[in-house]
Amino acid sequence: MDKYEKVGFTCLGLLAVLYLLALLAGVILAFPFGLLGLVALIGIGALIIKVLKERIGNKEDDYYAKHVDK
Repeated sequence: MDKYEKVGFTCLGLLAVLYLLALLAGVILAFPFGLLGLVALIGIGALIIKVLKERIGNKEDDYYAKHVDK
């Protein structure tokens, strides 16, 4: 990964965190109706964590990413 990719991913990550904080603030301000949005955020977050854990722990994907020509 070169430096431009790192800068790009860092910017996108920061933007995603700021967006989630703004979304969470909106959910809290819309109480009690915002609880539905909060449940949705928790569900989506749990699925993202599951996918990331599976990807990080998959040695077969790592092997093919490193050894197979594109």
